[in-house]
Amino acid sequence: MRVKCKKRSGPDANGHNGQNPMPAWAERFVHEEDGTVTVLAFFIFVTFLLMGGLGIDTMRQEMMRSQLQATLDRAVLAGATAGSKEGARAVVEDYFAKAGMSAYLEAEQEGDIEVSLNSAKVSANASMTIDTYLMKLAGVDTLSTRGGSTAEVRIPKLEIVMALDVSGSMAGDRLAKLKPAAKEFVTSIMSSTEPGDAVISIVPYSWGVSPPKSIFDALTVNKTHDYSWCIKLKDADFTTTTINPNVAYDQQIYTSKLGNTFGDLTTTPLGSFGDTYYRSCYTDEYFSILPYSISETALHDKIDGLQAAGSTSGDEGIKWASALLDPAFASVVTELQQNVVGEVTQDDGSTVEVHEVDSSLANLPAQFKTSDTLKVIVLMGDGANDTSYFFSSNSYRGPNSDLYELTHSEEEFSYAFDMYDSSRQWHGAQYEQYCYLDWLECVYVSTGDVTSSYYLRRPSDSRMYNVTDGGSMSWSSFWNIVDDLVEDDGETVRRLDWEEAWGLMSPDFYRTITGNSGPKNNYANNAITRSDKDTRMQNICAAAKANDNIIIFTIAFEMGGGTTAAEKIANCSTDSDEGTHHYNATKVNIKSAFSSIASNVKHLRLTQ
Repeated sequence: MRVKCKKRSGPDANGHNGQNPMPAWAERFVHEEDGTVTVLAFFIFVTFLLMGGLGIDTMRQEMMRSQLQATLDRAVLAGATAGSKEGARAVVEDYFAKAGMSAYLEAEQEGDIEVSLNSAKVSANASMTIDTYLMKLAGVDTLSTRGGSTAEVRIPKLEIVMALDVSGSMAGDRLAKLKPAAKEFVTSIMSSTEPGDAVISIVPYSWGVSPPKSIFDALTVNKTHDYSWCIKLKDADFTTTTINPNVAYDQQIYTSKLGNTFGDLTTTPLGSFGDTYYRSCYTDEYFSILPYSISETALHDKIDGLQAAGSTSGDEGIKWASALLDPAFASVVTELQQNVVGEVTQDDGSTVEVHEVDSSLANLPAQFKTSDTLKVIVLMGDGANDTSYFFSSNSYRGPNSDLYELTHSEEEFSYAFDMYDSSRQWHGAQYEQYCYLDWLECVYVSTGDVTSSYYLRRPSDSRMYNVTDGGSMSWSSFWNIVDDLVEDDGETVRRLDWEEAWGLMSPDFYRTITGNSGPKNNYANNAITRSDKDTRMQNICAAAKANDNIIIFTIAFEMGGGTTAAEKIANCSTDSDEGTHHYNATKVNIKSAFSSIASNVKHLRLTQ
């Protein structure tokens, strides 16, 4: 059988389709691979062009934004120091004008500018639009940018207390070197502040701290005598910075550990370690606190007048310094501002009253943790705390002491006579010494002047000692004299309270006259020891530092950096690192220590 084959359509082994043969050139084009990335390259080129355009235009936008922001920052910072709301805005506008960018500064909005006495807050906003270059290819014709800036400048007021150790070891060269250093500190602070923006108090301390009578009167005190104005502080008082004018404090008994004279506890030179040195409270003006002064002259005079005596009570120094910064003292300041201490004659001849604290000062002391006031304590000490002496709480206090005051008209002896035979008379002043005898009576003629004599009773036998003029007599003889004087002149005898008695004699004098050592031993044995004071100082320093805007600088003067006492002072500072808030000073570099503190205070004032 014959089979007829038919050729199928489709490509042959060479890829040719027998029915539709492809021209050779076309066939070559299909199979040619050279140049196939051209289209891809074209699209990549366009993409890079768009990305480059985006980068250029966004870079221009960022450059203009940076320039705009820099102008804003400079403008508001300068405006914040202009001093007035209108001046602040004018400064901002001037900065933009000089930068050629006035068109971009936005209008001032409510609250943008706030200016007060010690602070200024200035805000400003600006915006601008730029034309794009290559981003137009993507349909983005413009780009916008804006910026805002706020500058806040606060120049806080300064409340500074200088607590200065004036104990006996400061006498001589130490005090001589301290005075110019402390005065330079005052000048540096006052010269860098506007009048009234810096208030400095000076607290001298030794056995304790002596407030002036004006502060004593402004406090609530259980007053028992008029000799001095110290108050008795308890352990609990050192856990807080407050001396509260509405809380009752006990008045410190005024006496001396030593002293063998009657009627005056200041009979020995200050530096002789006698009754004057060992007084429980110093009454001299140069030991008294100078509160809240804005007068550089007054502060210099106070420093120049300092004298050294007694021993160290750093706990009381820092306590009173803290109290003067505590806002609880505001009512005390109000009373001091009403207290007239003198007057000044003006150029026109008129006079102006001078108040103890300038009446123009307001909000003093400022509230804690407020941004408009910086509170600073400068504590300078030259030795360890030392023991102070006191009577126990309930001993030798209150009424019915052993001291009697006999007040009568002053008389001159005329003659003495025998009570049993009045014809027997003795004339002449030499017989007056026998007037205490029971059988003898003396006749006196009044001079018209009133005088007082003091008699101290010996508890063991009630014998009376005339501590004013000398001599002694029996209890009955004393009262015979009293009866005669009362009968003749109508005057009185008064038994003093113990607090009054101790202001006229020391416990040691009492022992010498009466032979009774009870008061002397009680006074010596009820002491506040060094350890007690160290604990108190640690507590009050912690309380002061707990109030965030009390900064404490300390100076250990001539103590050496490694001593325990110097370390205790250093631990009281805000930062005990040497040269930060604590300084170990010598007579050579005490000025440098105060100068460094002044610089630090001024820096803090600008950055707080």
